[in-house]
Amino acid sequence: PFIEGIPGATWVALQMVQISVAFGTPPGLVVGLLFGYSRLFRDLFEFSLDAVRPTPLIALLPMLMLWFGTKMSTGVRLISFGVFLILTIAGTEAVRNVPHIYVRAALTAGASRFHVYRTVVIPAIVPHMMAGFRLAVVVSWGLVVAAEYMGAGVGLGALMFGRVRYLDNAGIIVIVLILAALAVMSDFLLRAVAKRFTRWSSRGAASASMVGEMLGSR
Repeated sequence: PFIEGIPGATWVALQMVQISVAFGTPPGLVVGLLFGYSRLFRDLFEFSLDAVRPTPLIALLPMLMLWFGTKMSTGVRLISFGVFLILTIAGTEAVRNVPHIYVRAALTAGASRFHVYRTVVIPAIVPHMMAGFRLAVVVSWGLVVAAEYMGAGVGLGALMFGRVRYLDNAGIIVIVLILAALAVMSDFLLRAVAKRFTRWSSRGAASASMVGEMLGSR
């Protein structure tokens, strides 16, 4: 029955989002910081990022289904890649927006390039990265529906597909409201966490080239 299947489907969707965020976050943070830190890394791989950035993530799902089958892990791969891409872009832009006066002051005080990056740049990008992380989690809830709807066969997306087959408008609306509530609650919790870690933050702007030159990146 539809009502009895909602708790289990919700739990599956929640698991997919949690696992995908856990897999996609670390590489997204690392690659994003590398794009912002290393001019050589940007020169080598920025074209790839620019090529992938405008590609709709859902368009990759049929290819992933062909490669990996219609399994839950296929959906996890899609969502993880979405999280990775968002955090990579957020990290790159965050480093570009570090106020150059922070870097200049630290270098003038005799700090090494690594020390400046660890103690100045990374703390300065926390607000931007938290915003990127919030966006990644919210987008994950949309991707999980597509992944479950088209391939995974379980979760709220699959449950919605069943309601579509029976022309059950009320059931579809219930699932949409559940997904909206989950996304809003996730964002609310992340926003509360972000406020605790970014009360000290201030806005500033500096170009990536300026920060890279000050840090001596090559």
